[in-house]
Amino acid sequence: MSLNAAARGDPAANLTRSARGVIRWVATQNPFYVVSAGLFLVGLWISFGAQGNEVDQWALMGGLSAYTLLLAATAMLLVRFAKVWDDVRTVLLLVVIMFLATSVTFDEIYALDPARGFLFYLLGLGMAVAVSEGVLRGIGLRLPALFRVPYYLILAIFFLYPLALAPFLREPQSEELMWGLFAFSPVAGLAFLTLLPAIRRGPDYVADNGSPWPWPLYPWSLFVMLALAAPARAFLLCWSMHLVAGTNMNHLIFGPYFLVPFGMALAVLILELGLKQRADNGPGSTALLGTALSLPALLLAITFVGHLDDPLYRRFLEIFQTRLGGDPLFCTLIGTGCFYAYAAARHAPGALQGVALALAALSFVGNHGLTDGLRTTPQIPLLLSATLLQVGIAAYRRSLWQCLPAAAGVVLLISLAIPSDDARNLPRLFLAYHLSLAALLFIASLFDDSLSRMLRGLAVAAACCGALASMQSPFDVPSWVAYSYALVVAAFLAAYGYWLRYPLGIIAAGLLASSWLVLAGWRGYALLRRTVVGLDYMAGSLLVLAVAIAISLAKSGIWLRRRPVEEAKGDG
Repeated sequence: MSLNAAARGDPAANLTRSARGVIRWVATQNPFYVVSAGLFLVGLWISFGAQGNEVDQWALMGGLSAYTLLLAATAMLLVRFAKVWDDVRTVLLLVVIMFLATSVTFDEIYALDPARGFLFYLLGLGMAVAVSEGVLRGIGLRLPALFRVPYYLILAIFFLYPLALAPFLREPQSEELMWGLFAFSPVAGLAFLTLLPAIRRGPDYVADNGSPWPWPLYPWSLFVMLALAAPARAFLLCWSMHLVAGTNMNHLIFGPYFLVPFGMALAVLILELGLKQRADNGPGSTALLGTALSLPALLLAITFVGHLDDPLYRRFLEIFQTRLGGDPLFCTLIGTGCFYAYAAARHAPGALQGVALALAALSFVGNHGLTDGLRTTPQIPLLLSATLLQVGIAAYRRSLWQCLPAAAGVVLLISLAIPSDDARNLPRLFLAYHLSLAALLFIASLFDDSLSRMLRGLAVAAACCGALASMQSPFDVPSWVAYSYALVVAAFLAAYGYWLRYPLGIIAAGLLASSWLVLAGWRGYALLRRTVVGLDYMAGSLLVLAVAIAISLAKSGIWLRRRPVEEAKGDG
Protein backbone atom coordinates (compact mmCIF):
# COMPACT_ATOMS: atom_id res chain seq x y z
CA MET A 1 0.00 0.00 0.00
CA SER A 2 2.83 2.39 0.90
CA LEU A 3 4.60 1.61 -2.40
CA ASN A 4 1.47 2.53 -4.32
CA ALA A 5 1.21 5.76 -2.34
CA ALA A 6 4.82 6.63 -3.11
CA ALA A 7 4.26 5.83 -6.78
CA ARG A 8 1.27 8.22 -6.80
CA GLY A 9 3.47 10.93 -5.32
CA ASP A 10 1.93 10.88 -1.85
CA PRO A 11 3.77 13.64 0.13
CA ALA A 12 3.61 11.66 3.36
CA ALA A 13 5.19 8.59 1.73
CA ASN A 14 7.93 10.71 0.11
CA LEU A 15 8.65 12.39 3.44
CA THR A 16 8.95 9.02 5.15
CA ARG A 17 11.34 7.77 2.49
CA SER A 18 13.50 10.92 2.81
CA ALA A 19 13.55 10.56 6.58
CA ARG A 20 14.70 6.95 6.26
CA GLY A 21 17.47 8.08 3.90
CA VAL A 22 18.66 10.69 6.38
CA ILE A 23 18.58 8.19 9.24
CA ARG A 24 20.48 5.66 7.15
CA TRP A 25 23.16 8.26 6.29
CA VAL A 26 23.48 9.34 9.93
CA ALA A 27 23.74 5.73 11.08
CA THR A 28 26.37 4.96 8.44
CA GLN A 29 28.51 8.09 8.63
CA ASN A 30 27.90 8.89 12.32
CA PRO A 31 28.87 12.59 12.16
CA PHE A 32 28.26 13.13 15.87
CA TYR A 33 31.92 12.57 16.77
CA VAL A 34 32.85 15.53 14.58
CA VAL A 35 29.98 17.61 15.97
CA SER A 36 31.04 16.77 19.50
CA ALA A 37 34.66 17.79 18.87
CA GLY A 38 33.58 21.03 17.23
CA LEU A 39 31.26 21.97 20.08
CA PHE A 40 33.90 21.16 22.68
CA LEU A 41 36.55 23.30 20.95
CA VAL A 42 34.12 26.21 20.63
CA GLY A 43 33.12 25.95 24.27
CA LEU A 44 36.71 25.67 25.41
CA TRP A 45 37.76 28.69 23.36
CA ILE A 46 34.84 30.80 24.62
CA SER A 47 35.67 29.90 28.21
CA PHE A 48 39.47 30.18 28.22
CA GLY A 49 40.45 31.39 24.75
CA ALA A 50 41.46 34.83 25.92
CA GLN A 51 44.29 33.23 27.99
CA GLY A 52 44.38 36.38 30.08
CA ASN A 53 46.00 34.74 33.09
CA GLU A 54 47.92 31.64 33.99
CA VAL A 55 44.79 29.84 35.26
CA ASP A 56 43.06 30.22 31.88
CA GLN A 57 46.13 28.97 30.07
CA TRP A 58 46.41 25.83 32.19
CA ALA A 59 42.65 25.28 31.98
CA LEU A 60 42.84 25.46 28.17
CA MET A 61 45.75 23.02 28.09
CA GLY A 62 43.98 20.67 30.48
CA GLY A 63 40.72 20.78 28.55
CA LEU A 64 42.44 19.98 25.25
CA SER A 65 44.39 17.13 26.82
CA ALA A 66 41.36 15.69 28.61
CA TYR A 67 39.16 15.67 25.51
CA THR A 68 41.98 14.17 23.44
CA LEU A 69 42.38 11.36 25.98
CA LEU A 70 38.61 10.84 25.95
CA LEU A 71 38.63 10.41 22.18
CA ALA A 72 41.58 8.02 22.36
CA ALA A 73 39.84 5.93 25.00
CA THR A 74 36.69 5.90 22.88
CA ALA A 75 38.64 4.57 19.90
CA MET A 76 40.12 1.74 21.95
CA LEU A 77 36.73 0.78 23.42
CA LEU A 78 35.10 0.79 19.96
CA VAL A 79 37.75 -1.57 18.63
CA ARG A 80 37.86 -3.94 21.60
CA PHE A 81 34.13 -4.26 22.20
CA ALA A 82 32.25 -3.08 19.09
CA LYS A 83 34.69 -3.61 16.18
CA VAL A 84 33.19 -0.54 14.45
CA TRP A 85 36.23 0.32 12.36
CA ASP A 86 34.53 3.04 10.27
CA ASP A 87 33.74 5.06 13.38
CA VAL A 88 37.19 4.32 14.79
CA ARG A 89 38.79 5.90 11.73
CA THR A 90 36.80 9.09 12.32
CA VAL A 91 37.72 9.16 16.00
CA LEU A 92 41.43 8.64 15.30
CA LEU A 93 41.49 11.47 12.77
CA LEU A 94 39.78 13.68 15.36
CA VAL A 95 42.51 12.75 17.84
CA VAL A 96 45.13 14.00 15.39
CA ILE A 97 43.09 17.16 14.79
CA MET A 98 43.17 17.77 18.53
CA PHE A 99 46.97 17.44 18.43
CA LEU A 100 47.11 20.06 15.68
CA ALA A 101 44.70 22.34 17.51
CA THR A 102 46.90 22.10 20.61
CA SER A 103 50.00 22.99 18.58
CA VAL A 104 48.54 26.32 17.41
CA THR A 105 46.72 27.28 20.60
CA PHE A 106 49.73 28.60 22.50
CA ASP A 107 51.50 30.58 19.75
CA GLU A 108 50.45 33.91 21.22
CA ILE A 109 51.49 32.81 24.72
CA TYR A 110 54.91 31.87 23.40
CA ALA A 111 55.28 35.20 21.61
CA LEU A 112 54.49 37.11 24.83
CA ASP A 113 55.94 34.70 27.43
CA PRO A 114 58.50 32.36 25.80
CA ALA A 115 59.23 30.35 28.97
CA ARG A 116 55.61 29.37 29.59
CA GLY A 117 54.91 28.85 25.89
CA PHE A 118 57.96 26.58 25.66
CA LEU A 119 56.54 24.43 28.48
CA PHE A 120 53.14 24.16 26.81
CA TYR A 121 54.70 23.15 23.49
CA LEU A 122 56.74 20.40 25.12
CA LEU A 123 53.74 19.14 27.08
CA GLY A 124 51.59 19.16 23.95
CA LEU A 125 54.15 17.25 21.89
CA GLY A 126 54.73 14.76 24.68
CA MET A 127 50.98 14.18 24.99
CA ALA A 128 50.67 13.72 21.19
CA VAL A 129 53.45 11.11 21.10
CA ALA A 130 52.21 9.27 24.21
CA VAL A 131 48.58 9.18 23.09
CA SER A 132 49.54 8.11 19.55
CA GLU A 133 51.66 5.23 20.83
CA GLY A 134 49.01 4.25 23.36
CA VAL A 135 46.25 4.15 20.76
CA LEU A 136 48.35 2.24 18.22
CA ARG A 137 49.28 -0.39 20.80
CA GLY A 138 45.85 -0.41 22.42
CA ILE A 139 43.91 -1.21 19.26
CA GLY A 140 46.66 -3.32 17.66
CA LEU A 141 47.09 -1.00 14.68
CA ARG A 142 50.45 -1.33 12.94
CA LEU A 143 52.10 1.83 11.61
CA PRO A 144 55.47 0.84 10.09
CA ALA A 145 58.57 2.84 10.87
CA LEU A 146 58.76 4.47 7.43
CA PHE A 147 55.35 6.01 8.14
CA ARG A 148 55.69 6.44 11.90
CA VAL A 149 58.92 8.46 11.77
CA PRO A 150 57.54 11.03 9.26
CA TYR A 151 54.33 11.26 11.31
CA TYR A 152 56.19 12.16 14.51
CA LEU A 153 58.55 14.45 12.60
CA ILE A 154 55.60 16.40 11.15
CA LEU A 155 53.99 16.64 14.58
CA ALA A 156 57.29 17.89 16.03
CA ILE A 157 57.49 20.62 13.40
CA PHE A 158 53.94 21.71 14.19
CA PHE A 159 54.76 21.97 17.90
CA LEU A 160 58.41 23.00 17.97
CA TYR A 161 58.89 25.21 14.92
CA PRO A 162 57.91 28.35 16.89
CA LEU A 163 60.87 27.68 19.19
CA ALA A 164 63.24 28.35 16.29
CA LEU A 165 61.76 31.85 16.02
CA ALA A 166 62.49 32.72 19.65
CA PRO A 167 65.72 34.72 19.01
CA PHE A 168 63.92 37.05 16.61
CA LEU A 169 60.58 37.68 18.32
CA ARG A 170 61.79 40.78 20.11
CA GLU A 171 62.43 42.48 16.75
CA PRO A 172 59.22 42.01 14.73
CA GLN A 173 60.55 44.15 11.89
CA SER A 174 63.72 42.09 11.48
CA GLU A 175 64.42 40.34 8.22
CA GLU A 176 65.43 37.19 10.10
CA LEU A 177 61.98 36.80 11.65
CA MET A 178 60.30 37.32 8.28
CA TRP A 179 62.43 34.65 6.68
CA GLY A 180 61.77 32.37 9.63
CA LEU A 181 58.01 32.72 9.14
CA PHE A 182 58.36 32.04 5.42
CA ALA A 183 60.62 29.04 6.01
CA PHE A 184 57.88 26.99 7.67
CA SER A 185 56.55 25.97 4.26
CA PRO A 186 59.83 24.52 2.89
CA VAL A 187 60.63 22.91 6.26
CA ALA A 188 57.21 21.22 6.32
CA GLY A 189 57.77 20.15 2.71
CA LEU A 190 61.08 18.51 3.62
CA ALA A 191 59.38 16.70 6.49
CA PHE A 192 56.74 15.32 4.14
CA LEU A 193 59.45 14.19 1.70
CA THR A 194 60.61 11.70 4.33
CA LEU A 195 57.61 9.65 3.17
CA LEU A 196 59.40 8.79 -0.08
CA PRO A 197 60.93 5.52 1.21
CA ALA A 198 57.50 4.37 2.38
CA ILE A 199 55.97 5.25 -0.99
CA ARG A 200 58.56 3.20 -2.84
CA ARG A 201 57.82 0.19 -0.65
CA GLY A 202 54.29 0.18 -2.04
CA PRO A 203 50.96 -1.09 -0.66
CA ASP A 204 52.45 -4.37 0.56
CA TYR A 205 54.32 -2.45 3.23
CA VAL A 206 51.07 -1.85 5.16
CA ALA A 207 49.09 -4.85 3.95
CA ASP A 208 48.80 -6.49 7.40
CA ASN A 209 48.11 -3.43 9.51
CA GLY A 210 45.70 -4.95 12.04
CA SER A 211 42.60 -3.24 10.59
CA PRO A 212 40.23 -3.77 7.64
CA TRP A 213 41.32 -0.46 6.08
CA PRO A 214 42.85 -0.99 2.64
CA TRP A 215 45.65 0.99 1.05
CA PRO A 216 45.62 3.96 0.37
CA LEU A 217 42.82 4.66 2.88
CA TYR A 218 45.32 3.65 5.52
CA PRO A 219 47.64 5.34 6.27
CA TRP A 220 47.38 8.05 3.63
CA SER A 221 44.19 9.60 5.00
CA LEU A 222 46.27 10.59 8.05
CA PHE A 223 48.91 12.36 5.97
CA VAL A 224 46.32 14.00 3.70
CA MET A 225 44.84 15.61 6.80
CA LEU A 226 48.28 16.73 7.98
CA ALA A 227 48.96 18.17 4.53
CA LEU A 228 45.71 20.15 4.67
CA ALA A 229 46.69 21.49 8.10
CA ALA A 230 50.16 22.67 7.03
CA PRO A 231 48.97 25.77 5.08
CA ALA A 232 46.79 26.77 8.02
CA ARG A 233 49.79 26.41 10.35
CA ALA A 234 51.90 28.61 8.05
CA PHE A 235 49.23 31.31 8.09
CA LEU A 236 48.67 31.13 11.86
CA LEU A 237 52.39 31.48 12.53
CA CYS A 238 52.38 34.79 10.67
CA TRP A 239 49.18 35.82 12.43
CA SER A 240 50.14 34.95 15.98
CA MET A 241 53.89 35.38 16.20
CA HIS A 242 54.60 38.43 14.05
CA LEU A 243 53.69 41.01 16.69
CA VAL A 244 54.29 44.21 14.79
CA ALA A 245 54.21 47.38 16.96
CA GLY A 246 53.95 45.43 20.20
CA THR A 247 50.57 43.69 20.07
CA ASN A 248 49.25 44.80 16.68
CA MET A 249 48.52 41.67 14.67
CA ASN A 250 46.70 43.33 11.77
CA HIS A 251 49.81 43.43 9.57
CA LEU A 252 50.68 40.16 7.81
CA ILE A 253 53.55 39.26 5.58
CA PHE A 254 51.79 36.00 4.63
CA GLY A 255 50.87 35.58 0.99
CA PRO A 256 49.64 32.51 -0.89
CA TYR A 257 53.06 32.21 -2.52
CA PHE A 258 54.38 31.12 0.90
CA LEU A 259 52.83 27.71 0.17
CA VAL A 260 54.71 27.10 -3.11
CA PRO A 261 57.65 25.13 -1.59
CA PHE A 262 55.26 22.91 0.35
CA GLY A 263 53.16 22.40 -2.79
CA MET A 264 56.23 21.35 -4.77
CA ALA A 265 57.02 18.73 -2.12
CA LEU A 266 53.46 17.40 -2.36
CA ALA A 267 53.81 17.24 -6.16
CA VAL A 268 56.90 15.05 -5.75
CA LEU A 269 55.07 12.72 -3.36
CA ILE A 270 52.04 12.39 -5.64
CA LEU A 271 54.34 11.79 -8.60
CA GLU A 272 56.13 8.97 -6.77
CA LEU A 273 52.80 7.45 -5.74
CA GLY A 274 51.67 7.47 -9.36
CA LEU A 275 54.93 5.96 -10.61
CA LYS A 276 54.75 3.20 -8.01
CA GLN A 277 51.16 2.43 -8.94
CA ARG A 278 52.07 2.30 -12.62
CA ALA A 279 55.01 -0.03 -11.93
CA ASP A 280 52.71 -2.34 -9.94
CA ASN A 281 49.89 -2.08 -12.51
CA GLY A 282 47.74 -0.67 -9.73
CA PRO A 283 44.61 1.46 -10.20
CA GLY A 284 44.66 5.24 -10.29
CA SER A 285 48.18 5.71 -11.64
CA THR A 286 47.03 7.92 -14.52
CA ALA A 287 45.02 10.17 -12.20
CA LEU A 288 47.90 10.47 -9.73
CA LEU A 289 50.44 11.31 -12.43
CA GLY A 290 48.09 13.82 -14.02
CA THR A 291 47.51 15.47 -10.65
CA ALA A 292 51.23 15.66 -9.91
CA LEU A 293 52.10 17.17 -13.30
CA SER A 294 49.23 19.67 -13.06
CA LEU A 295 49.96 20.85 -9.52
CA PRO A 296 52.80 23.24 -10.55
CA ALA A 297 50.31 25.09 -12.76
CA LEU A 298 48.12 25.66 -9.69
CA LEU A 299 51.14 26.87 -7.74
CA LEU A 300 51.94 29.33 -10.52
CA ALA A 301 48.36 30.59 -10.38
CA ILE A 302 48.47 31.31 -6.65
CA THR A 303 51.51 33.55 -7.09
CA PHE A 304 49.20 36.04 -8.81
CA VAL A 305 46.62 36.29 -6.00
CA GLY A 306 46.47 37.54 -2.44
CA HIS A 307 48.96 40.40 -2.73
CA LEU A 308 48.36 43.19 -0.21
CA ASP A 309 49.11 46.90 -0.22
CA ASP A 310 50.24 46.71 3.40
CA PRO A 311 53.73 48.27 3.81
CA LEU A 312 54.97 45.32 5.86
CA TYR A 313 53.83 42.85 3.21
CA ARG A 314 55.46 44.92 0.46
CA ARG A 315 58.67 45.16 2.44
CA PHE A 316 59.11 41.41 2.71
CA LEU A 317 58.16 40.98 -0.94
CA GLU A 318 60.96 43.38 -1.88
CA ILE A 319 63.36 41.47 0.41
CA PHE A 320 62.25 38.22 -1.25
CA GLN A 321 62.96 39.60 -4.72
CA THR A 322 66.32 41.02 -3.71
CA ARG A 323 67.63 37.95 -1.90
CA LEU A 324 66.36 35.32 -4.34
CA GLY A 325 66.91 37.29 -7.53
CA GLY A 326 63.28 37.31 -8.63
CA ASP A 327 59.68 37.63 -7.53
CA PRO A 328 57.47 34.65 -6.50
CA LEU A 329 56.31 34.08 -10.09
CA PHE A 330 59.86 33.87 -11.43
CA CYS A 331 61.06 31.61 -8.60
CA THR A 332 58.01 29.35 -8.95
CA LEU A 333 58.70 29.00 -12.68
CA ILE A 334 62.25 27.91 -11.92
CA GLY A 335 60.94 25.43 -9.35
CA THR A 336 58.42 24.17 -11.90
CA GLY A 337 61.18 23.53 -14.43
CA CYS A 338 63.21 21.65 -11.81
CA PHE A 339 60.19 19.55 -10.85
CA TYR A 340 59.50 18.59 -14.47
CA ALA A 341 63.18 17.76 -14.97
CA TYR A 342 63.00 15.46 -11.94
CA ALA A 343 59.81 13.90 -13.28
CA ALA A 344 61.48 13.38 -16.66
CA ALA A 345 64.42 11.68 -14.96
CA ARG A 346 61.87 9.38 -13.30
CA HIS A 347 60.38 8.65 -16.77
CA ALA A 348 57.01 10.25 -16.02
CA PRO A 349 54.93 10.59 -19.20
CA GLY A 350 54.62 14.17 -20.40
CA ALA A 351 57.36 15.51 -18.11
CA LEU A 352 59.71 16.52 -20.94
CA GLN A 353 56.96 18.64 -22.45
CA GLY A 354 56.65 20.31 -19.05
CA VAL A 355 60.37 21.16 -19.12
CA ALA A 356 60.00 22.68 -22.59
CA LEU A 357 56.94 24.64 -21.50
CA ALA A 358 58.73 25.97 -18.39
CA LEU A 359 61.71 27.09 -20.50
CA ALA A 360 59.40 28.80 -22.98
CA ALA A 361 57.55 30.56 -20.15
CA LEU A 362 60.84 31.70 -18.56
CA SER A 363 61.86 33.24 -21.89
CA PHE A 364 58.87 35.59 -21.60
CA VAL A 365 58.79 36.11 -17.81
CA GLY A 366 61.48 38.27 -16.28
CA ASN A 367 62.77 38.44 -12.74
CA HIS A 368 59.93 40.84 -11.87
CA GLY A 369 57.15 39.40 -13.98
CA LEU A 370 54.44 40.21 -11.43
CA THR A 371 55.08 43.94 -11.69
CA ASP A 372 56.70 44.35 -15.13
CA GLY A 373 54.52 41.89 -17.05
CA LEU A 374 55.72 39.73 -19.92
CA ARG A 375 58.75 40.61 -22.01
CA THR A 376 57.93 42.06 -25.41
CA THR A 377 60.96 40.23 -26.82
CA PRO A 378 61.68 36.81 -25.28
CA GLN A 379 65.12 35.60 -24.34
CA ILE A 380 66.29 33.73 -27.42
CA PRO A 381 68.54 31.14 -25.67
CA LEU A 382 65.72 29.94 -23.42
CA LEU A 383 63.19 29.89 -26.27
CA LEU A 384 65.67 28.10 -28.53
CA SER A 385 66.31 25.48 -25.83
CA ALA A 386 62.58 24.91 -25.39
CA THR A 387 62.06 24.63 -29.14
CA LEU A 388 64.93 22.19 -29.71
CA LEU A 389 63.70 20.04 -26.84
CA GLN A 390 60.19 19.97 -28.24
CA VAL A 391 61.48 19.22 -31.75
CA GLY A 392 63.41 16.27 -30.33
CA ILE A 393 60.30 15.01 -28.52
CA ALA A 394 58.25 15.33 -31.71
CA ALA A 395 60.84 13.48 -33.78
CA TYR A 396 61.05 10.68 -31.22
CA ARG A 397 57.34 10.31 -30.54
CA ARG A 398 56.15 11.00 -34.12
CA SER A 399 52.97 12.50 -32.74
CA LEU A 400 50.91 15.32 -34.22
CA TRP A 401 50.33 16.77 -30.76
CA GLN A 402 54.09 16.97 -30.20
CA CYS A 403 54.77 18.49 -33.62
CA LEU A 404 52.46 21.47 -33.15
CA PRO A 405 54.28 23.13 -30.23
CA ALA A 406 57.62 22.34 -31.87
CA ALA A 407 56.47 24.07 -35.05
CA ALA A 408 55.18 27.03 -33.03
CA GLY A 409 58.58 27.46 -31.42
CA VAL A 410 60.38 27.27 -34.77
CA VAL A 411 58.02 29.83 -36.31
CA LEU A 412 58.48 32.21 -33.41
CA LEU A 413 62.27 31.92 -33.48
CA ILE A 414 62.50 32.55 -37.22
CA SER A 415 60.10 35.49 -36.96
CA LEU A 416 62.12 37.06 -34.14
CA ALA A 417 65.28 36.72 -36.24
CA ILE A 418 63.84 39.18 -38.77
CA PRO A 419 64.69 42.79 -37.83
CA SER A 420 61.69 45.09 -37.72
CA ASP A 421 61.65 48.86 -37.19
CA ASP A 422 57.91 49.06 -37.77
CA ALA A 423 55.92 49.84 -34.62
CA ARG A 424 53.32 47.26 -35.60
CA ASN A 425 55.96 44.58 -36.37
CA LEU A 426 54.27 43.94 -39.74
CA PRO A 427 57.27 42.13 -41.31
CA ARG A 428 57.43 39.72 -38.38
CA LEU A 429 53.68 39.17 -38.40
CA PHE A 430 53.74 38.61 -42.18
CA LEU A 431 56.50 36.03 -41.86
CA ALA A 432 54.94 34.34 -38.83
CA TYR A 433 51.59 34.04 -40.63
CA HIS A 434 53.07 32.32 -43.66
CA LEU A 435 55.40 30.11 -41.70
CA SER A 436 52.48 29.01 -39.52
CA LEU A 437 50.39 28.09 -42.57
CA ALA A 438 53.30 26.24 -44.17
CA ALA A 439 54.01 24.38 -40.91
CA LEU A 440 50.37 23.37 -40.46
CA LEU A 441 50.09 22.14 -44.05
CA PHE A 442 53.35 20.23 -43.81
CA ILE A 443 52.62 18.62 -40.43
CA ALA A 444 49.07 17.73 -41.47
CA SER A 445 50.46 16.00 -44.56
CA LEU A 446 52.53 13.67 -42.36
CA PHE A 447 49.49 12.19 -40.62
CA ASP A 448 46.11 10.89 -41.70
CA ASP A 449 43.63 11.18 -38.87
CA SER A 450 40.69 13.38 -38.02
CA LEU A 451 42.81 16.06 -36.33
CA SER A 452 45.30 16.31 -39.20
CA ARG A 453 42.47 16.57 -41.74
CA MET A 454 40.83 19.30 -39.67
CA LEU A 455 44.11 21.24 -39.43
CA ARG A 456 44.64 20.83 -43.17
CA GLY A 457 41.23 22.30 -43.90
CA LEU A 458 41.76 25.19 -41.47
CA ALA A 459 45.12 26.03 -43.05
CA VAL A 460 43.65 25.99 -46.56
CA ALA A 461 40.75 28.20 -45.47
CA ALA A 462 43.13 30.64 -43.73
CA ALA A 463 45.31 30.81 -46.85
CA CYS A 464 42.26 31.60 -49.02
CA CYS A 465 41.01 34.30 -46.64
CA GLY A 466 44.43 35.92 -46.49
CA ALA A 467 44.76 35.90 -50.29
CA LEU A 468 41.29 37.39 -50.78
CA ALA A 469 42.02 40.08 -48.19
CA SER A 470 45.32 40.92 -49.90
CA MET A 471 43.50 41.86 -53.12
CA GLN A 472 42.06 44.83 -51.25
CA SER A 473 45.65 46.09 -50.65
CA PRO A 474 45.29 46.67 -46.90
CA PHE A 475 48.99 47.48 -46.50
CA ASP A 476 51.33 49.90 -48.19
CA VAL A 477 52.31 47.61 -51.05
CA PRO A 478 51.96 48.05 -54.81
CA SER A 479 48.68 46.75 -56.25
CA TRP A 480 50.48 44.36 -58.61
CA VAL A 481 52.11 42.71 -55.57
CA ALA A 482 48.69 42.13 -53.96
CA TYR A 483 47.25 40.65 -57.19
CA SER A 484 50.31 38.48 -57.76
CA TYR A 485 50.17 37.23 -54.16
CA ALA A 486 46.67 35.82 -54.67
CA LEU A 487 47.74 33.97 -57.82
CA VAL A 488 50.83 32.57 -56.06
CA VAL A 489 48.66 31.26 -53.19
CA ALA A 490 46.24 29.71 -55.68
CA ALA A 491 49.11 27.97 -57.49
CA PHE A 492 50.54 26.74 -54.17
CA LEU A 493 47.18 25.31 -53.05
CA ALA A 494 46.70 23.63 -56.41
CA ALA A 495 50.14 22.01 -56.18
CA TYR A 496 49.49 20.97 -52.57
CA GLY A 497 46.14 19.43 -53.49
CA TYR A 498 47.63 17.59 -56.46
CA TRP A 499 50.58 16.32 -54.40
CA LEU A 500 48.40 14.93 -51.59
CA ARG A 501 45.45 14.00 -53.79
CA TYR A 502 43.56 16.49 -51.65
CA PRO A 503 40.47 17.74 -53.53
CA LEU A 504 39.80 20.60 -51.12
CA GLY A 505 43.14 22.17 -52.01
CA ILE A 506 42.38 22.06 -55.73
CA ILE A 507 38.84 23.39 -55.17
CA ALA A 508 40.18 26.22 -53.01
CA ALA A 509 42.75 27.08 -55.67
CA GLY A 510 40.01 27.16 -58.33
CA LEU A 511 37.74 29.38 -56.21
CA LEU A 512 40.62 31.70 -55.42
CA ALA A 513 41.63 31.94 -59.09
CA SER A 514 38.00 32.57 -60.10
CA SER A 515 37.66 35.27 -57.45
CA TRP A 516 40.87 36.84 -58.69
CA LEU A 517 39.57 36.85 -62.31
CA VAL A 518 36.22 38.38 -61.26
CA LEU A 519 37.86 41.07 -59.15
CA ALA A 520 40.51 41.81 -61.77
CA GLY A 521 37.85 41.99 -64.50
CA TRP A 522 35.71 44.31 -62.41
CA ARG A 523 38.66 46.58 -61.66
CA GLY A 524 39.62 46.65 -65.38
CA TYR A 525 36.04 47.43 -66.32
CA ALA A 526 35.88 50.22 -63.75
CA LEU A 527 39.11 51.67 -65.11
CA LEU A 528 37.80 51.51 -68.70
CA ARG A 529 34.57 53.30 -67.72
CA ARG A 530 36.53 56.43 -66.97
CA THR A 531 37.52 56.65 -70.64
CA VAL A 532 34.44 55.23 -72.42
CA VAL A 533 31.43 57.04 -71.00
CA GLY A 534 28.80 54.79 -72.62
CA LEU A 535 30.49 51.54 -71.69
CA ASP A 536 27.66 50.52 -69.37
CA TYR A 537 25.15 50.73 -72.19
CA MET A 538 27.35 48.79 -74.58
CA ALA A 539 27.93 46.08 -71.98
CA GLY A 540 24.21 45.92 -71.28
CA SER A 541 23.61 45.61 -75.02
CA LEU A 542 25.92 42.63 -75.25
CA LEU A 543 24.19 40.93 -72.30
CA VAL A 544 20.76 41.46 -73.85
CA LEU A 545 22.06 40.12 -77.18
CA ALA A 546 23.29 36.96 -75.47
CA VAL A 547 19.86 36.45 -73.89
CA ALA A 548 18.16 36.92 -77.27
CA ILE A 549 20.43 34.39 -78.95
CA ALA A 550 19.74 31.86 -76.20
CA ILE A 551 15.99 32.28 -76.66
CA SER A 552 16.26 31.84 -80.44
CA LEU A 553 18.22 28.63 -80.06
CA ALA A 554 15.63 27.33 -77.62
CA LYS A 555 12.82 28.09 -80.09
CA SER A 556 14.63 26.31 -82.88
CA GLY A 557 14.66 23.07 -80.87
CA ILE A 558 18.37 22.56 -81.26
CA TRP A 559 18.61 21.27 -77.72
CA LEU A 560 15.84 18.70 -78.42
CA ARG A 561 17.51 17.52 -81.62
CA ARG A 562 20.82 16.90 -79.84
CA ARG A 563 19.31 14.79 -77.04
CA PRO A 564 18.25 11.77 -79.23
CA VAL A 565 21.70 11.73 -80.79
CA GLU A 566 23.35 11.61 -77.35
CA GLU A 567 20.93 8.88 -76.19
CA ALA A 568 21.67 6.83 -79.31
CA LYS A 569 25.40 7.09 -78.61
CA GLY A 570 24.78 5.96 -75.08
CA ASP A 571 22.78 2.89 -76.24
CA GLY A 572 25.45 1.99 -78.73
